[in-house]
Amino acid sequence: MKHIAFDAIPAFRPILFNYSGNGSGPKLPDGKNIADCISVKTEFKGVLLYEACKYVKSLDYKYIGLLDDDQAIAVSGLNRLLEIAEQQKLDVFQPAVSADSYYSHAMFVQKYGHSPESVHWVEIMSPFLRKEIFESGEAFYKANISSYGVDRYLFPYLQQRLNRCNTALIHEVSIRHLKPVTDGNKKFSNGLDARQEGELLRKKILGLIQSERLNFSEEALQSIYEVGQVRWQKWKYDLKRSLGM
Repeated sequence: MKHIAFDAIPAFRPILFNYSGNGSGPKLPDGKNIADCISVKTEFKGVLLYEACKYVKSLDYKYIGLLDDDQAIAVSGLNRLLEIAEQQKLDVFQPAVSADSYYSHAMFVQKYGHSPESVHWVEIMSPFLRKEIFESGEAFYKANISSYGVDRYLFPYLQQRLNRCNTALIHEVSIRHLKPVTDGNKKFSNGLDARQEGELLRKKILGLIQSERLNFSEEALQSIYEVGQVRWQKWKYDLKRSLGM
């Protein structure tokens, strides 16, 4: 919790996830507090999502926010984020990424003075989702160790199924990402790297969209799933993998 500034009383329940699974709780300084600490050993974030989902299913809540431990934000900012979400009746949202952050996608960088911006998807680093959306992804989390593609491919699909498609980037509130973004080439226990897991998830979701006849617009399919587009990033990482780079 060292990067979370407790400058206000939380209008939410702060819960920590100890992914070492050693059962130890945090040593919090004066003025910081949590509602609970989940301690489960997990290989990576997809498994963490699965375990977190199992934990929260019995809880009564409206939104869940999932923040990485290398992000800085104040409690007042989180309170305001939730307040805006209530006002706008949002289903999925995230705070904008501060301009001095490490980031992957320039589209999520904060634009000062802008109102909430409608977007097709939000990043896995700090997504906020309605209870029913998050919990409907439980089986998918378990099958995706890295969580790669869960934000871009899975969440929009779940939203469309549930008719909960009000998604926004909140520019009034920003979060700072403190560490460089990894390139996704780490191999997991299933023999796949993150990008390979993401590709499997993308293909599965596209198949489900077709079989379930979900009503995605052509523009949404292009923006989210890169349907009908040349996928230069995939080609680049496929080439790097084949060369052992």
